[in-house]
Amino acid sequence: MRRTVRDLGILVLAAAGTLGALAIYDRSQHAAATPSVPATAAPVASSGTPAARPAAQPAAVDASAEAQAAARATLGPDGEVLAYGDFPKAGGRQYLAAQRMPTTAATSAGREGETAAEVIRVSILVPGNGSWKEAFRADEHLKNRRGYLEGAPAEPVSAWHLVYSKTPESGFRLEFTPVGLPSGKKPATVSVAWNAGRGEYDAVKASGKGFRETSATPGNVPVPVKP
Repeated sequence: MRRTVRDLGILVLAAAGTLGALAIYDRSQHAAATPSVPATAAPVASSGTPAARPAAQPAAVDASAEAQAAARATLGPDGEVLAYGDFPKAGGRQYLAAQRMPTTAATSAGREGETAAEVIRVSILVPGNGSWKEAFRADEHLKNRRGYLEGAPAEPVSAWHLVYSKTPESGFRLEFTPVGLPSGKKPATVSVAWNAGRGEYDAVKASGKGFRETSATPGNVPVPVKP
């Protein structure tokens, strides 16, 4: 029997529907066989907030053999270079050398642009007459080539908490806070910077402007005169 045009159209539509259903079934089977990968979430601390990444530690100073030799010649075998620079407005090339406290050898980051260390002795070395000379010294007291710096304790200090930074204009800027003072003694922080008028490092006044005068004795304590 010859089919009419209408019958052929019905057959074509039925075939198309069957193919579409097969395509949908195939896609669903493929999706079921493919494992889903959840998005990676940031590590979360116990409080429910993202865990903080550990802070980067300051890199070790890559000082030259000459600088290390100068530090050890001045401070002994434990002397090391903490920082160095060439400061045209602050006396030229300089090394900041120190003998650290043995139990706290690590250097830590301070405020922005600053570094902190626990030290026993500190020396700022400058070149002169073919060798390195001290322009500043911190041991039991703070002193430069003219005398003792004001603001530090009169009694000997066994160690210092040092915070330092460096800039092309002012060279090294240092803050010394005594460590291990007797009970009841309030540690005072002494700020030290390059004094262009004197050509060396001096104690900065509490106002932050100008420098204190040096003293012939530690802490400006009068020397008793024998009769």
